[in-house]
Amino acid sequence: MRRNLSAYACEFAGTALMLFIGISAVAFMWAPGSPVPPVGNAALRRLLTGLLFAGGATAVVYSPLGQISGGHINPAVTLAFWRMGKVSTRDAVIYSVVQFAGAFAGAYAAGVAWGPLTRGVQFAATVPGDGYSWAGALAAEAAITFLLVFTIFVCINKPRVAPRTGLICGTLVALLVMIEAPVTGTSLNPARTLGPAVLAPNYTSLWIYFLGPAAGALLAVGAYRGQWGGQTVCAKLYHTEKYPCPFDRCSYRLVASGETVMKEGEAGDEAYLVERGSLDVRRGDVSLARLGPGDWVGEMSLLLDEPRSATVVAATDAQLRRITRHDLGHVLAEDPKRTEELLRQLARRVKATNERVAGRA
Repeated sequence: MRRNLSAYACEFAGTALMLFIGISAVAFMWAPGSPVPPVGNAALRRLLTGLLFAGGATAVVYSPLGQISGGHINPAVTLAFWRMGKVSTRDAVIYSVVQFAGAFAGAYAAGVAWGPLTRGVQFAATVPGDGYSWAGALAAEAAITFLLVFTIFVCINKPRVAPRTGLICGTLVALLVMIEAPVTGTSLNPARTLGPAVLAPNYTSLWIYFLGPAAGALLAVGAYRGQWGGQTVCAKLYHTEKYPCPFDRCSYRLVASGETVMKEGEAGDEAYLVERGSLDVRRGDVSLARLGPGDWVGEMSLLLDEPRSATVVAATDAQLRRITRHDLGHVLAEDPKRTEELLRQLARRVKATNERVAGRA
């Protein structure tokens, strides 16, 4: 429970920090009387604003705040991970509450810090642009949130890309601000809209900024499952060995150098995919193999329901993806690359066994 309390506090603080940075960026880039020289090209000014706003969110994801909480800072993102089964209902509800509270706190702090500048842009409240109907604004918010959440899903499930999820999504949001802001203000985030709306106050078409992002997030879940058919590895946007994951349904295991991953003779009810680092496979005092990214370990016990045939120790700090017996069929059916890696590894073991037998003959 203490771990979750820390995560809740960090999610609140991270959302507040994102809003403070983002609203400050809007105030200095767009408010009358700003000391920042105006950028004549509106699209370029929106891009710069988007880079600052999204840069704040990206900084939160990679900061200790984001590493502890997972760095959602958006109820729509939490909703998507809850629908994927990676966040419990209790955590999803509390995350959403603290995200809304954090957004209000961050917006309020920006108002206190910059006063007339913040009020001059109505606390960066998002409203549909002139000439756009509620239907167009709703569709736009759903579409851009879909793009964001789907991109998150794709990135966090690709080991080589996962560490750059925050950077990739931050760049996407900055581009969306440049392109889409004249339509809805590019909210993507019900908390980001509600906090400024309360302080402005400006409740114009507020419902659009709740329904649109929620619909886009759920559509992204359906599209991701339709394309890959599986679950996401975890609901955390940036994993490191430094901070434990707050989500019980995380499929990662982070091990430190020298830590025993599995012992010879013990029951084997899960296998692992090495995504980062390296492992040593030993039998007694004999080193049998060194495994690295892309290799499976413990799969024979899982496939044959037999005790572990060797001891595995982390040669370096490593990140492993846990594969249970329940998950194995899904991974093999839905991820051809992983299946190919497993078959190649099993084939190498058969070949090595044959060569040893032939050498004794």
